Amino acid sequence: MSKPLLGALFSALLTLTAAMALRAADATLAVAAVSAVAVLFTWYAQLHSTDERGTLGLANPASAVTLAVVGRRPWSTLLPVLAAHTIGAVVGGLAALALEDKLGDTLVFTQPGLVVTAVGAALVGLIGAWVTLSIDGGGHEALGAIPVIVGGAVLPLGLITAFQPAAMVGLATAGLVPWDVALVAAGVVLAASAAGAYAVTLLVPQE
Repeated sequence: MSKPLLGALFSALLTLTAAMALRAADATLAVAAVSAVAVLFTWYAQLHSTDERGTLGLANPASAVTLAVVGRRPWSTLLPVLAAHTIGAVVGGLAALALEDKLGDTLVFTQPGLVVTAVGAALVGLIGAWVTLSIDGGGHEALGAIPVIVGGAVLPLGLITAFQPAAMVGLATAGLVPWDVALVAAGVVLAASAAGAYAVTLLVPQE
């Protein structure tokens, strides 16, 4: 299976998992479910990394941006990666929408304002950049749960996939998150991922 197709599949599955997790018995279970899937995908993506190139972008387009900033991924691959993840997430969102009548009610969560969304997404994006670089540098794949847990703690539960910008688009497609909120979250996470990676290159210059 090609890497863009694999990235699309991961985003579709994460979106569907998040949509179903929002029907969990409580918020802790919802965050735990999304965290487990994120770690699984991170582990699989890291299996394909080499000394010359990081492949965590398979699991998350924000990670692809982070790795491109530090020279671990060619910039020319970003557009196909972002497109593949977005298409996959939309497919996952449509699947969740089709299952809407069979999944039951969602957990009660407040819809965030755009300012809260932007600030929370920036924090998640910066932490996500650190996590990506830590895992790419040999850290344990379980670190991939950190952005999900942080997002679950600082943002309304509806933004459970804020760490994965394509999945935010998928949840908007499923009608679980307003489109303006989803697009702000996705855009800010990508920008914060780039900013976080750039900050690391300043603090720890590459040889």
